[in-house]
Amino acid sequence: MKRKTVCFIGLDGSGKSTSVDYAYDTLKKRGVKVKKVRAAYVIKFMAFFIKLGKKLVLRKDSNPYGGDYKSYLESMRKQSEKKGIYKIFTMLTTLEFKCQIFFSITLNKLFGYTLLVDRYIYDNAVTYAANLGKDTTFLKETIEKKWKNAPKPDLIIYIKTPVEVCLSRKDDIPDPLYLEIREPLYDEIASLYYAKIIRGDNDKDFMLTKVIDAIDNI
Repeated sequence: MKRKTVCFIGLDGSGKSTSVDYAYDTLKKRGVKVKKVRAAYVIKFMAFFIKLGKKLVLRKDSNPYGGDYKSYLESMRKQSEKKGIYKIFTMLTTLEFKCQIFFSITLNKLFGYTLLVDRYIYDNAVTYAANLGKDTTFLKETIEKKWKNAPKPDLIIYIKTPVEVCLSRKDDIPDPLYLEIREPLYDEIASLYYAKIIRGDNDKDFMLTKVIDAIDNI
């Protein structure tokens, strides 16, 4: 089996992690040199500066999980129209994610791993667009300009699951709106970048079979 990079995208609770785990176990049993990578944006290298910047930019509404999600969105969108601290904050978060991509994706590809990536630059673009109330043009610009040098996957698998099903599986979603504004953005990403769409509300075994079939066909 040739070295591959497979990226899984979709809403929280859609079935991405389940699909990644199953694909990993299946490929591992076949003797493939495979690794699971979670490339969601998380603060690691510049935690102090980014958390401080977020506090300065959003103040009391700096945590989408800690209060009124609609207030969080309103604060984020207002601050994005300004310069100064917000611009510095976004530069720091971009640099942070680039570091994570290098260590999680680039290096592992050089070491010859087949990578199963749980979230990636596409999810980053969706999050930015959702937070700032942006459209398809913004999605494309974020991926093709901001992340133009990020390693491209051989396959994008979009686990498409209705919002109500995702909500029934997760108890840490700050507000249904959190998923509702992301769903059409993921649909746009899937269309723009020819993602393989697999229903996450189908029978679990059927869904996982479809995931392996998709990987085998690249």
